[in-house]
Amino acid sequence: MEFRDFGINLAKIRMNANLSAYELSLRIEKDASYIHKVESGKLNISLKMILKICEVLKIEPIELFRH
Repeated sequence: MEFRDFGINLAKIRMNANLSAYELSLRIEKDASYIHKVESGKLNISLKMILKICEVLKIEPIELFRH
């Protein structure tokens, strides 16, 4: 899986949860540009941040890695 694939999955899940990138960034205490960079595949995300995002989105981490 490429970073871009991960980012596409994150964006789809985030939008299905009716959250803007800005709202998600506030909940994980990051700048809004952080979410945009992750979703576009330009930023490598840490496991700690993946878990934090999953907590906010109420999903299991595996969901972010599905094709």
